[in-house]
Amino acid sequence: MTTKSPKKVSVKMAVGLSSDDELLHIDDAKNGKACKATCIDCGCPLIAKNRGKVAYHYAHDPEFYKPDECNWQPETELHLMAKMVIAADQKLRIPIGTIEPNFREIHFESIELEKRLDSRIPDITAYTNGERILIEVAVTHKCDSAKISEMKRANNNCVEIDLSEFSFSEKTITLDAVRNFIGEAPLAWLSISPVGEIGRLTYLHNLEHQRSLASSVKKLEIERRSIEAIMPNLRQKLNDVRAKHANLESKIAQQERTISSNKNRLTRLRTLEEEEQRFFEKNNNLEREWQRLEVKAQNLLNKESYVRSQQEELYRKESSLSLEINKISEDKASQRISELEKELRILENTLVCELDKLKSDRANFESIVEERAALKLKSIESKILSDAQTQRRNIIDSANNTRKRALELIGPLPTLLKRQFAIAGSFAKPPHHVINEINEMVEQLSRRLES
Repeated sequence: MTTKSPKKVSVKMAVGLSSDDELLHIDDAKNGKACKATCIDCGCPLIAKNRGKVAYHYAHDPEFYKPDECNWQPETELHLMAKMVIAADQKLRIPIGTIEPNFREIHFESIELEKRLDSRIPDITAYTNGERILIEVAVTHKCDSAKISEMKRANNNCVEIDLSEFSFSEKTITLDAVRNFIGEAPLAWLSISPVGEIGRLTYLHNLEHQRSLASSVKKLEIERRSIEAIMPNLRQKLNDVRAKHANLESKIAQQERTISSNKNRLTRLRTLEEEEQRFFEKNNNLEREWQRLEVKAQNLLNKESYVRSQQEELYRKESSLSLEINKISEDKASQRISELEKELRILENTLVCELDKLKSDRANFESIVEERAALKLKSIESKILSDAQTQRRNIIDSANNTRKRALELIGPLPTLLKRQFAIAGSFAKPPHHVINEINEMVEQLSRRLES
């Protein structure tokens, strides 16, 4: 059992075999079974459907149709219809020459389809002015090298039409569509007879183009030699430019490293400046705190003196009271004593409060002493900060000297680089995007130096 090959289901059959074994297009067939046509592949009777709204086409008679035995393909039908068109029109557009050929339409005196020639059967055998032309129609497979070699040995005129790009976009293939495509399809000679009109026209056409090509080749050879003559100098200049470019790149890399080092130093200097600012602020805060503590200590000393004076005054009053008690009478003495005792208790309470407060102030005074010790430590830190400032100034002076030296070294580089890359651009092949990018970098460097 044969395997059913894939088909283009969107394309319907348009060519069958008549009762006389001739190709019969659907447009020329009677409707229905009256067409008496058979399938070109499996031989099944066909039914012509050329009266409905659907595109005219053949359909297999379901009484006899065996799908597994039919391998009908639209490419096969296209191949047959191309032969039908050429046989009906008796003309073809053929190329003249094999080098940039010109095309000429020739008319045939007679055409034979599938006529055996020696061991081969060409698709079409045509005659014009007594000269034979074999025409091969290629849809899916072109002629192989063996067939081409045999055609050349036999000195046959054989041309091949390439229909591989034909578009099966319609429901059925029409003769007009095939005719239009053949008018524009690629054609190529597989072999050309050395004698005859076609061979003569081909020879003259190729000879003219060969002379033109030979002249072009000579001009190109002269240009090649002139270019080869100047190439050593160009290579030497290019090598010099490359060497200078490499030297400049190394210098630029070195300067970039120096600049990077200076940037790091400047970053460290900025960090030191920030630390210095923080130390200054902290020192000011400590000075203000020290002044506040000194005021507080002075107030405590004043209060202590006042309490001592009050205590002395109390002692004096006690002495005076004891004398006064001795002098006054006993009646008044008890009253005066009670009054004095009451006053004494008030004074004692006041004195106790003042003493408690004094003890508290003395306890706070110890913390003041600790704060003074901390201030002493801060003064030491200030001295360290002063040393750091001196070191920072030394680093700044060194960085300024380094920057000045770097500017002196980099200063002439932009002008020199522009001149060298202008020379390189005149010798290098376009595009010059690399040179342009480096020139842009040089411009940026020049602007930075100016700023």
